[in-house]
Amino acid sequence: MANEPASEMPEQSLTAPATTDSNPTAEASNPIPELSTYIATDPDEVLSAHRLIADSVAQQRQLAARAIIFHPVWVGAMLAVFAIVYKWLYHDSSDLPLIGTTGAGCVMAGLTLVRLWTGGYIEHAEHVGTRAWLEGAEESGGDKQEILVTKFGEKIIGALVVKGVQEGRKVHGVIRAWTVTQRYRGKGVGSGLLEEAMLVCQKRRWKGPEFDEEHANAKKLLPSLFNGPFERRERRARGALENLVKKK
Repeated sequence: MANEPASEMPEQSLTAPATTDSNPTAEASNPIPELSTYIATDPDEVLSAHRLIADSVAQQRQLAARAIIFHPVWVGAMLAVFAIVYKWLYHDSSDLPLIGTTGAGCVMAGLTLVRLWTGGYIEHAEHVGTRAWLEGAEESGGDKQEILVTKFGEKIIGALVVKGVQEGRKVHGVIRAWTVTQRYRGKGVGSGLLEEAMLVCQKRRWKGPEFDEEHANAKKLLPSLFNGPFERRERRARGALENLVKKK
């Protein structure tokens, strides 16, 4: 939903800024790229959307690292390590360089541990980036899935995967992935993709849509203590979809 499964509610639009002194010649030579959202059928567009989704999973490693490093427990642990180093090594001012290098070594060891803890997101991104992940949902029954893309000019900046899953006599529209390039988040692109997913469900007479419990960005690899940022992003994403559904 993001990376982030992040919530991209409309804040700005991808349009040209208003000017009081327009230059028709300049506007003609530098046309504003068109923003469009639709179902991808071209193999190259499907591939680009798939890569964007896998990249959003890999980017979760950075979020996970920040969640650890800036957590009060981790900060407290680092301060405790420095205190212990200082107590053991300090006798006079000549020991300060040794304390500094030892403390720096402890920090590097801690960052190495963080890197190991968060490395699983790279492995998960590699899995999401496989054809088996993209096409494997077809084995679960129901109707076909659709890959929606948003293009700004010729560049794909957003992607969403919605799948029809059979539950009893009804088919539910399930969102397996939803992401927007970081540069364009907060500009309404994500909301546009969700609205298009709602239209797909209406046309196919699917119930929903709703987020898959195991969507591309749902995996949590850290101890629950550090999952606060992921849980907040999940709530925002689901809240964004619920708000759109209510408006309809």
